Amino acid sequence: MFRVTDGAARCVGTGMYQLDLDLPQGIYTDVIHSLPDHGAVPTGLQAYLRDLPLWPPSPLPGPRPAAAPRTARTPKKAARDALGALPVKESACINTGSLLSFVAGVSEEDKNDVLYSVQLAQRAASGVFDRFTQTQFWYQKYIEVLQALGWASEQFSFSLFKQDEGEFRMDQAALGIITAIATQNQLGVLKQAVDALSKLAEDDGPISLFDFHSSVQSSGNFQLGAVRRTENGAVSMAIGGFYFHAVDDRRRFLFLRWGSRNIHLWTAAQRLTLNTDFYARRRADVIARLDADAKDYIADLRIAKR
Repeated sequence: MFRVTDGAARCVGTGMYQLDLDLPQGIYTDVIHSLPDHGAVPTGLQAYLRDLPLWPPSPLPGPRPAAAPRTARTPKKAARDALGALPVKESACINTGSLLSFVAGVSEEDKNDVLYSVQLAQRAASGVFDRFTQTQFWYQKYIEVLQALGWASEQFSFSLFKQDEGEFRMDQAALGIITAIATQNQLGVLKQAVDALSKLAEDDGPISLFDFHSSVQSSGNFQLGAVRRTENGAVSMAIGGFYFHAVDDRRRFLFLRWGSRNIHLWTAAQRLTLNTDFYARRRADVIARLDADAKDYIADLRIAKR
């Protein structure tokens, strides 16, 4: 019930007002509203995640490979939780257009949280901006999604990489940028991951996945990152964002030598920290939004033991 007096509608018993209603004075009952049923319609962050447009719809061009038949039984929830809490050894993955490495001690659950949140940020950014021609806007959306999922971060501040003379390899230039923000262990496992990727054949799965998502024609946009558990238990990621425009199109661009006149490379790096408690409340929403094909955008890398 609400009462209209002096051009203002007041909900009886609530003290709430809505101004500038063109209604005659009086008392109105049985008002039908057009607001959605908030008990059934996602709101807030849940709605934000639900409405994110994702791109690309397939991890690689062409038909997807058939799923392998499942032979092992799914473990019970308690067993899965126990396995997820266990620390894992050093590892690395291609995740869409990112190369991510993990210091020993990061649990399997933390690793998956990083992979899925970073994948969602990439694919959501690509859903609204072209990864290669609208790169600055792409990174703004990328960071926006990460922040919404619980990553404490700032927008990347890019600067043009300068090579006064001679040639440089892009992987070495990128690692040099990340050196300023990574711990020794993070840098060590990231170097192992880059080295493992460099030894793969051009048509090998991980490097094909990386090249497909991180470069097109003579432009590229990729990330290198290393994740660790800090002394106080926080999940911390040292990550570099990189994009370039070159005079020619090259596959395996990360490991080729480039002259300063052949390419313009922009770089940025920062540390991010994940609020794991906050993310845990949205984990199911992230997995549901990525759908069942999230793992198709991820390829494991075998790295040598240190």
